[in-house]
Amino acid sequence: MVDWLSHVLLAWIICQIVQVKFNFFGGKNTAIVMVGALIPDFIKIGLLFQWMDIDIWNFITPLHTPAGAIITAAVISLYFEEKMSAFKLLLFGTATHFLFDLPLAHVSGGMRMLFPFYWGRYQIYLIPTDDYIVPTLALAVALVIYMVKRGKSTHKIKLLRAEKISQ
Repeated sequence: MVDWLSHVLLAWIICQIVQVKFNFFGGKNTAIVMVGALIPDFIKIGLLFQWMDIDIWNFITPLHTPAGAIITAAVISLYFEEKMSAFKLLLFGTATHFLFDLPLAHVSGGMRMLFPFYWGRYQIYLIPTDDYIVPTLALAVALVIYMVKRGKSTHKIKLLRAEKISQ
């Protein structure tokens, strides 16, 4: 799904940028943030049930809210040794998800950002949900970042080999 690709790539891009200042966001922690970026979209399991003619939308709608995402992240973090670090990283990923979902023009009317206190929906109406520009740009930026980082690491390896040979 293009939506999932966008969320995963945007979470990866943000981690790569933040990693320049904070090494904590590198390596396996980037993967945890990427999983966190998908947590609000666990609601899409409803499509499977809809295909089987089972209506569960009213029960799973809270999954695509900040409150539901926090609870889901808390449950997922229980499977990690460093529970609090995993929880924070998963929350960072869900925050990126909501940050990039807010500008979308949702057919459903938006996201329930203040659930369970207020059932109103919020959206900014900047990007249509069927627009492929965002995933295309995210893919292009991710490729550029990957190539730049790969070039730097290749250069470091060459320097280390040259140092080893000269010794």
